[in-house]
Formats: sequence, C-alpha cells, structure tokens
Amino acid sequence: MKRLLLILLTASLLATPFTAHAMGSGNQYVDAQTGLTYSLYKPVNTFNLKLSKFQLLQCGGGGEEWLYTAFGTGKKKIEVMQTMIGAHCSNPGLSKQLANTKINGIPATVHVYCDVTKPAIFKKCSSADIAKVGGYLMMTLPGYYKLKAVTVQVQVIGGFTYAQLLAVSKSFTPASTKASS
Repeated sequence: MKRLLLILLTASLLATPFTAHAMGSGNQYVDAQTGLTYSLYKPVNTFNLKLSKFQLLQCGGGGEEWLYTAFGTGKKKIEVMQTMIGAHCSNPGLSKQLANTKINGIPATVHVYCDVTKPAIFKKCSSADIAKVGGYLMMTLPGYYKLKAVTVQVQVIGGFTYAQLLAVSKSFTPASTKASS
C-alpha cells in the first residue's frame, strides 16, 4: 500500500508539464529563483547521484510555484521539494513521525514510510526502517537576500539510511550567490 501511494504521488508530480523558466544564467537554481519571493537551496551532498529532474510546479494549495528536484534514477533516489513557507503544495503520503531532530541548529521533523495498515509493525517502526521503506525530513530554512524562508522536504528511497538522510539535509547551501533583480 505504501509503495502504491508513493508511486502515485511521484507519478502525479512527474506528469505535471511545468518546468523552470529559462533565464539564461546556465544555473537552473538561479533561473528558478527569479520571480520567487522565497529562498531556494540546493544540496551539496547527494551521494554522487546526479540531478535527474528539476521542475517548478504549480502549487495546488495556492501560493507561488514550488520546486521539485530529484537526484538519481531507478530505485535509489533523493527527492527535494521546496515551497513558500506556509504553503501546502504536495502530500508526502502516509508515514510515521519519529522524534524531531535538529539540522544545523534548525528543528526538523522526520518521518518513515511504515505500513499503517499493519498496526503491530507500524508501532515498532523506527529510523532504522528508513533504509527499507524510505522516509523524509521536513524543515524550514531561513530566507536570504531579503527573500522569505522556505519549507524543504528531503525524501530518500531505495536503501538510504537515516544517517544518510541527515547528511543530505545538513548539506543545503543557498542556491544563489547574489541577490535576484
């Protein structure tokens, strides 16, 4: 059931035809930042997985477009979703919330995709299960260059561990090195 939900969510995201607006800088993040009022970040540590998807998508919950990026293809993948703070543009699916953590001093919630239809398994589900069934972390990163803060969701699937999820989440850096005009 959890895999079906994950597949349906991913398929709906990938079927949306919107892409980043080409502004000609040669940097997709800088180009996407143009016109947004919230800051964008990019992960430095993607465990050598290459960027495979970069899309600005319409926010179904209202608000500005949101950024979907994926690193890797096939079963092992890191996905990063960035939205204007307070906007609810996507639904990560059914999961179990684990103990909160801090990423570079910023509070973050951690979730694991355990099967909610099996209460005994769900109850025992822990951060160790992220490597088996996948999981995600959500945090709010501060704005820069007078832009608003951003809600970032980092999702790992295909064998990534809890420690690797944290490592990716700790590696975010501002996507732009200069103020947008």
